Amino acid sequence: MDSGLWGHATWTELEALGLGCRRAGGSTPTPHGSRVVALLPVGAVEAHGPHLPLTTDVIIAAAAAKAALPGLRAQGHRPVILPPLAYTAAPFAAGFPGTISVRPATFSALLADVAACLERQGVAALVVVNAHLDPAHLGAIAAVARSSGAADARAGAMPVIHPDLTRRRWASRLTPEFRSGACHAGCYETSVVMAAAPELVRDEVRLGLAENPASLSVAIRAGAATFEEAGVSDAYCGDPAAATPEEGGRTVEILARIVVDAVAERLGRREVAS
Repeated sequence: MDSGLWGHATWTELEALGLGCRRAGGSTPTPHGSRVVALLPVGAVEAHGPHLPLTTDVIIAAAAAKAALPGLRAQGHRPVILPPLAYTAAPFAAGFPGTISVRPATFSALLADVAACLERQGVAALVVVNAHLDPAHLGAIAAVARSSGAADARAGAMPVIHPDLTRRRWASRLTPEFRSGACHAGCYETSVVMAAAPELVRDEVRLGLAENPASLSVAIRAGAATFEEAGVSDAYCGDPAAATPEEGGRTVEILARIVVDAVAERLGRREVAS
């Protein structure tokens, strides 16, 4: 488990972390409180300009989750990264080839089922590390997180933690472009992909793209429901030509710190075993 990747582990390695589940004729699940915190990178399969891959959001979320591992370990948790969820509601980009959008209720049901399965195994918390900001998708996550919060009164209930990057308290830590709302496949996202998966950036295309100042957040408040209505006709806004891997690296560290701080707020800080 040196990599921290749930999908690369064997069941015996996860059992050694203190996880368990009820089997027919077997013992009861491991008591809740194993200190295992499961990070779930979440994104979408949707258009990200002519220069970035469809799974850009998944790449960003996975990079943030990986970067959060040391900070969570320092808090005394045992963090593991689950295989990402890439299929979700993406109606804003539905008019572009390649985008795969599912109903918000479908995503909510899947996320709730994943959470329930983890809880049965004794996972201390599920942390949704999300980089997809479509309002329909954010609402689907919030529905599951709210349900988890209501269940916290139950002894041993597993929380679902989601630091929503559209909230001012988290957004204020990120780049000016992100805060402007003109950040879909712009400098903010392009920089992270340049740092995390540079081979997937079509750089010759990126360098020729003009800045698009259209703000998605402003357009959403005005009632826009698609990229086209928001003035994002090529599935990008912001300034992708200005992106750098250095900015991307800094952004990943900020995203990781947001995850670590959100977990600390919900679970508290533990003493690290010597």
